[in-house]
Amino acid sequence: MFAMNFLVEGKFYSLFSLLFGVGFSLMLGRAEQRGGTFGPLFLRRMVGLLGIGLIHLLGVWHGDILTLYALMGMVLILFRGMENRALLLWAVGLLWVPLLTHLVLMATHGALDPAPPFNALSRAIQNAAGGPHATLFSLRSSDEAWQVFLGNLANAIQRPGRYLQTGRQAKVLAMFLLGIWVGRRLLPDPLAHRMLLIRVLKGGLGLGLAGSALNAWLEARLGSAVLLTPAGLLQTAAYAVGVAPLAAAYAAGLALLWGTARGRRWLSPFVPLGRMALTNYLVQSGVGLLLFYGYGLNLMGRMGAVWMLPLALLILSLQALFSAGWLRYFTYGPAEWLWRQFTYRRLLPLR
Repeated sequence: MFAMNFLVEGKFYSLFSLLFGVGFSLMLGRAEQRGGTFGPLFLRRMVGLLGIGLIHLLGVWHGDILTLYALMGMVLILFRGMENRALLLWAVGLLWVPLLTHLVLMATHGALDPAPPFNALSRAIQNAAGGPHATLFSLRSSDEAWQVFLGNLANAIQRPGRYLQTGRQAKVLAMFLLGIWVGRRLLPDPLAHRMLLIRVLKGGLGLGLAGSALNAWLEARLGSAVLLTPAGLLQTAAYAVGVAPLAAAYAAGLALLWGTARGRRWLSPFVPLGRMALTNYLVQSGVGLLLFYGYGLNLMGRMGAVWMLPLALLILSLQALFSAGWLRYFTYGPAEWLWRQFTYRRLLPLR
């Protein structure tokens, strides 16, 4: 678990948030070239993503990120005309919101903590589903589908409070803004900025690995709850210092690798996965539901962490094969195609 917290936890939602911002920049650029309106189209796109995310969050997996992406995407429209320097300043400022939030909670002794109302509602759902001794684990391990559903719902209800408590919404928006900057400045010809990418790679690894190591070490001793203590504040600061720089380093490293012939050969098998990212994300949740929840194989709590990485690699490999096969015959993944229907309000060809 230390290695996961050190190298993975938080880095990949940050990396995908960066890519979301890049995608926003590309869509905005194409709309400006066509002379069309961008705001209403992108807003419909976010409403569609919000619908998918809410179904996923409430009905499948409480750890959904799509809902937050959709909500922050609606906010992102307000930044579409901002100059590059201002984008960077906003992004850096937003990355420190979690630390500021933690300081405010400490100064008020938790009086302004947004989490308790959400936790109370979650507890009420747990009690209704399984009585006063029910836990989220016992509900999701039940072989009764309605208890599994309510267990997931109870966990999902906690998410907004946790996001507000930890400033997750600010972190996601910050990476969106960095993505817009990358889309404007670097994307047309990334290798023309090779020295900048190398500096980001080196600096991001140095700062990110140090912060992430400290955060993982503290989490192993303190847990993942927000603690209103000096050690808890240090953990929040370490997370802030570790996650975004390391995610940026990963992105820079991949861009540099893609710029070489050998690197492109190595990375090419992942291209179909990226083109069907939404479909693959939802499928992974479905597979996890069948493997770990009570009405599936009920492996939750029974499979050791050492087996998780091989299982993840197996699922990812199968998805890569499926995605490559699907895209030989169709232009979009199934979920991507449905999302486009909602966005453009007309039936579009799948092939």
